Amino acid sequence: MDILIDKIIEKVSDKKMNRTKYKVKRLKTISGLIHAVLVDLEDENSEILVALSVIEDKNKFIIL
Repeated sequence: MDILIDKIIEKVSDKKMNRTKYKVKRLKTISGLIHAVLVDLEDENSEILVALSVIEDKNKFIIL
């Protein structure tokens, strides 16, 4: 597993113009599973929490 903190990731979509970029703010353990807290680069006040396995899925996110 690569170190993901402070990396920029991009959500995969069919349209290249609508791809949202996120920054991995921190990692968090919930029920023994590792999750990542993501912050939208355009709106740093909102956070989303996703499982680390979702970020590593190349069909969902691209690590830039």
